[in-house]
Amino acid sequence: MPLPNFLVVGSQKSGTSWLHRSLQRSQHIFASEVKELNFFNQAKFDDPEKVAAFRLHFPQEELPGVRYYLESTPHYFKPDLTVARNIRSMLGSPKMIAVFRHPVERYESAYIHHMMKGRFPYSPLIDELTDDYRLVSFGRYAETLEGWWTIHPQLKPMLYDDLVRDPAGFVDSVMAYLGLESDLTPDDLAFRANDKHEKKTELGPEWSELPRLSPRLRRVLFEEYDADTRRLEELLDRDLSEWRCT
Repeated sequence: MPLPNFLVVGSQKSGTSWLHRSLQRSQHIFASEVKELNFFNQAKFDDPEKVAAFRLHFPQEELPGVRYYLESTPHYFKPDLTVARNIRSMLGSPKMIAVFRHPVERYESAYIHHMMKGRFPYSPLIDELTDDYRLVSFGRYAETLEGWWTIHPQLKPMLYDDLVRDPAGFVDSVMAYLGLESDLTPDDLAFRANDKHEKKTELGPEWSELPRLSPRLRRVLFEEYDADTRRLEELLDRDLSEWRCT
């Protein structure tokens, strides 16, 4: 009975739903039908009943041609290393990916998500700096990555910018990390996931426009994330000047 040997652990609002559904179309990867199982971030996650329920999302035996069994929960990737340790204790060192998005854009997207869920009141302008639902914390990628690498040095960080720029190339990079040749075509990747413009049509007349960050809060967030982004540049050896304060 296989358990996951490949995890997408983060980060929130960074294209992980699209990635999960794309990889699900490969004959070499079995991806759980339900995304975001939130198994390893539970208290007493290894309780036998919880483990049995988790296993039900995966085949009862190895499938022909399948090399990887995938679970994706972007909420796993947080500075508290409890989840990283839980994964290590049950799965050892599985293949693991985290996708990072411009932290200011990610904050805006996540705030709108929680607004759509009714956790914040609707407003066309977002002007609140809050760490409710880890809205700020989830964007401190370097801080979190350095901690996770002490437990999972095999974790591969990737950028949402690359996904948007070249979806096929992005998936090819994931497949190369897995030691696979991609069997996905451009048609397999030509879809959208979690489109807010589509969702807002179901939320009533007040949602005539998607909310956006106020100029003031945008400046505050750039300053908030600047030091962490500069550290991430060093860790990834990537130019992230567009993410930094100007």
